[in-house]
Amino acid sequence: MMAQNKTGKTVRLGSATGWSRDRFEPATDLMNRGNVNYLCFDSMSEVTMSAAQVSRMETDRVPPYDPYLIPRMEPILKSCKERGIKIITNQGWLDPEEAAQQVAALAIKLGIKDLRVAAVSGGILTKTIGTMGLDFIETGKPIAESLDTVVSAEAYLGAQGIVDALKGGADVVITTRIADACLYLGPLAYEFGWSFDDYQMMAKGMVIGHLMECGSQLSGGYFADPGYKDVPDLANVGNPIAEVSDDRVLFSKLSNSGGVVSEATCKEQLLYEVGDPGNYICPDCIVDFTKVSFKQVGDNLVEAFADQAGKPRTPTLKALVGLTEGFMTEEMVIFAGPGALVRAKCTQELLEQRFKKVALQATEIRFDYLGINGVHRESSPAPVHEPYEVILRVAVKTAERSEAEKIRREIDPLAVNGMSATGKWATSAPGSRVRPVVGLSSCLVPRELISSTVSFY
Repeated sequence: MMAQNKTGKTVRLGSATGWSRDRFEPATDLMNRGNVNYLCFDSMSEVTMSAAQVSRMETDRVPPYDPYLIPRMEPILKSCKERGIKIITNQGWLDPEEAAQQVAALAIKLGIKDLRVAAVSGGILTKTIGTMGLDFIETGKPIAESLDTVVSAEAYLGAQGIVDALKGGADVVITTRIADACLYLGPLAYEFGWSFDDYQMMAKGMVIGHLMECGSQLSGGYFADPGYKDVPDLANVGNPIAEVSDDRVLFSKLSNSGGVVSEATCKEQLLYEVGDPGNYICPDCIVDFTKVSFKQVGDNLVEAFADQAGKPRTPTLKALVGLTEGFMTEEMVIFAGPGALVRAKCTQELLEQRFKKVALQATEIRFDYLGINGVHRESSPAPVHEPYEVILRVAVKTAERSEAEKIRREIDPLAVNGMSATGKWATSAPGSRVRPVVGLSSCLVPRELISSTVSFY
C-alpha cells in the first residue's frame, strides 16, 4: 500500500438514484438538505444497454441515453451549479456525448452560465467485439461465431474517466457503462488524490460505492420485512449519504426522513449481487469484503471499516454481450369464486390443445398460477386451502415474431369459448405485446484494448 497524504478534507456524497426508474424526489432533498458535495445517479442494471439497443431497433424515437436524463437534471441543475454541487451519472448509456450535449443545451435554456459538462466514453464494443478473438465465459465458444445475433457489447469501465473529467473542471460528468460503484470511487479518488495503483484506496472507494450504488437499499429500501426487519416510514425513505474523510467513513440519511441506516442494512447491501465475498472483482481492484466491518455510532449513523481489503486489479475487464434470442409474450387469464383453480387448470389443458392445432412453434411455454407457483414453480408447496381467485399466466418464447403473435389469438377467444366466468387481463388493449428477447453473455477483454475518453461541452 502506498503512503497517503492527509488532506484534511471531508467529502459528502449523496445517492440520488439506484437505477433508471428510481424515485425523483431524493435528488432534490439531498441537494436542499444533505449538505453534499456530489450527487451520484446510478442508472444502470445488467440489461440496461441491451434493452436500450432493442428499444431503438423497435423505434427511432427512443434516445440513446437514459430517457429520464433531462427530467432528472432540470429541477436541480441550476441550484447545484450555484451551490457547487457536482453531478456524476452513468445516464449516458449508449451515447454519453449526445447526453452531455442535451444537458449543455438545458443549461442554456435555464440561463446557467459556465456549466461544464463532460462525457466519458470508450467501452462500447458492439462493432468490434467479434474481431478481438474472445470467447464467451459461459460456453467457451468464440464470440465470432455469434456475430449475427450480437445486439450490444460493452465493457465495465473503471473510475479513471471520471477523475479526468473532474480534473478538467466538469460540473456534470455523464458516463457510458462503468462499474456502478465507480460513480463514487471517481470523485473520491479525485478529491483525495488517490493513485489508481494504490489498491487499498481503490478498495476503500469501491466499498463505499458498492454500499451507495443502490440508493435507498442502504437506508431501508428493499430491506423491510414486517415483524422481522421493521423499517419506519418507508413511504418517505431518505436516500443515503456517505461522509468520507482521511480516517473515517460514515453512512447516514437525511434527518426527518423515513427508513433506517443500521449495521444490518449495511451488511445486506455489502453482500448484494456478490459472488465470492472474498474476491469481488472490480475494474480498478479486487475487494475482499470479509475484511469489511460496521459499527453503529449514532442514530441512523454507521461507520465502516476496511482492513487491508484491496488486491491488485485483473488484467482484463468484464464485458456484457447482448444476444438476440427471439421473441416472447405473455397473457393473463383471471378466475374467481368456487372452483377457480380447477377452471384455471382446465384452461391450461384447453390452451395446450389449441396451441397444437395452430402448430405453435415455441422454444419455451410456461403456465404459471400466480399466487400459487408463479415464483418458485415446482418447489412451491401445494395450497392448503382452495384459492378463491387465481391468475393463470401464459408465456411463450419463440424464434419468430409471427409465432409469438399466435398466443393472443388463442387467449382472447376464451372470453366466449373458454371456461365459465373466464376473465381477461386488458383484453381490449391495442397493439402487439410481443417483445424481442435479449440474452446476456459475458467475456473478458484485455484492458489494453479499451481506453476511456473525455469530451467537454
